[in-house]
Amino acid sequence: MQQKNVLTLACCVTSTLTLIPSVSHSAPRDTLSSFNQKIRASDLRELSPIKSTQPPCAVKPSLEFLDDEAPGTSQSNLVSAAWFARAVQLPTQNRNEAWQSLAVKPLQVRDLYAGPFGLHATLLEFEKHILVMYRGTQDPLDYLLNAEIFTTPGGWHGLPGWVHAGFLTNFSLSWRTLRRTLHEMADGRKSIIFASHSLGGVMSQYAAWRLENEGLSVSRIYAFQAPNPGDVNFKKAFDSRFHGRAFNTLYGDDITPYMPPARESVQAFAGATMRILRGTLSAIVRQAKYASVDGRFEISPQGELFQVPDDTLTESESHYWETYKFKTGGKAFPMGLSAKLGIISDHNINLVLCSLAKSSQKH
Repeated sequence: MQQKNVLTLACCVTSTLTLIPSVSHSAPRDTLSSFNQKIRASDLRELSPIKSTQPPCAVKPSLEFLDDEAPGTSQSNLVSAAWFARAVQLPTQNRNEAWQSLAVKPLQVRDLYAGPFGLHATLLEFEKHILVMYRGTQDPLDYLLNAEIFTTPGGWHGLPGWVHAGFLTNFSLSWRTLRRTLHEMADGRKSIIFASHSLGGVMSQYAAWRLENEGLSVSRIYAFQAPNPGDVNFKKAFDSRFHGRAFNTLYGDDITPYMPPARESVQAFAGATMRILRGTLSAIVRQAKYASVDGRFEISPQGELFQVPDDTLTESESHYWETYKFKTGGKAFPMGLSAKLGIISDHNINLVLCSLAKSSQKH
């Protein structure tokens, strides 16, 4: 029975990896719409839908983080950015209530939709700044594109190195609208700040790179629990340009920021993977050459905030996979992926926000 289950799992993983590339970057929007309508009937759902306008902890965002131009960031800035990254996940009515609750009301609010696929991003225009918030994974199509872990040349899309093919497909759905809207709003005078969770963090990184190539000013990129966006060459270029301006905050045992696994952690990843899948998945990781971008923070459930030194990212990635089985009760990847365990349940912007708020109160 166990061998049968393992074989079934292997078939599911293989079919997912072979299905996703059939949704090409140049696929017509109506083709993607038809595909999305078919999978809407599936059992895929948000792991932690956010419906309450107010977070489960007392947090009042400050807009002062928009004005901070010094290298690095602060705990209070992370708290405010996380509040906005959470708010964009809300249903439309609750989202609008959140914007109206701000001490300083935005001059303009623009919700950008990716055709039939729902909200992609919200833009808030203020006197001197524009705050861009990409939403995280919500739609069934998002989940399938997230699994398209193969890389594609970024140069074809105005990005350095090679990038995650599925993330790029998703990003491309709203890029032209976002680009045009930001050029109109910024008018060469206003700086742009990003605050996004999970998948939204990666799309923020892609957008920031392309916008600066077009002469717009990106002040900060606040990502929370974002996965790895591209290969080592993407990392080198992105870190060089956005050093001290781009951040990614991790929480607890969440697996998402360690996916896809970095090439430098492939040995540890292989040790954490089921034997029947070890060779195939390790080969994909080696070939893709993923790497983590600099600017990582880790926040614990107790509110202890720690900045991961940039020169220890490889060590941090390997350590996660070396301890994977301890987190899953001895189960190898991907068998240990359970919503009951921290590796999945810790992927929650509410937990990040409230832990950051606790950390800020301590100091």
